[in-house]
Amino acid sequence: MKNKSNKAFSIIEILIWIFIFSLWLISVYAIIVTTIRINDYNSNYIVATNLAKEQIELIKNIRDSNYKVLKPFDLKNPNWDNFTDISERFLAWRYYKIENIFWSNFPVKVDEIIWFNEWKDELNWDMLNYRLCIDTDINSNTYNMYTYDCNLDDKETEYYRFIYIDELYNDEDDSYNGNAYKIKSKVIWNKRWYHEFEINTVLADWKRL
Repeated sequence: MKNKSNKAFSIIEILIWIFIFSLWLISVYAIIVTTIRINDYNSNYIVATNLAKEQIELIKNIRDSNYKVLKPFDLKNPNWDNFTDISERFLAWRYYKIENIFWSNFPVKVDEIIWFNEWKDELNWDMLNYRLCIDTDINSNTYNMYTYDCNLDDKETEYYRFIYIDELYNDEDDSYNGNAYKIKSKVIWNKRWYHEFEINTVLADWKRL
């Protein structure tokens, strides 16, 4: 009877040890998965932050380039001569995509996003209007850079980037300030869930204020 009792006790100990080990293994696995997801999110967040900041720098570069050639601060391209055409200037309540293009006579390209949507349960064609790709053409001037011109050979990313221009109102009398715009630079990425990052700033015609 004594031997049988010891044997049964040993089996119970083994089962308990297996149960404890399983709990430990599951905990370790959960920690590893969580760590990987956090690192992945942080990596995407850093990329999104830099992409949003780049848009702000590009639009300020456009304004400062306009100053150099004595053009209106909100002209999309300082090399354009017909700056009296309202369509060639930034307008309020509009969405734009902006990027570097080093082969042009002015290295910043601006396009208005005509069909705009965001925050979709499923990404649709309207959001593809401002989706970013990575240029994989080694002979391209934008090789290995983010671009909106997504060719068949380019690498599609999970990032969607745009700027929104709004009117800026004076705090004192709530009147419209015609010498400044409110700029929202936003990046969306849809990896393991929908995420957003945005920066807001003011684009002011500070030389004429």
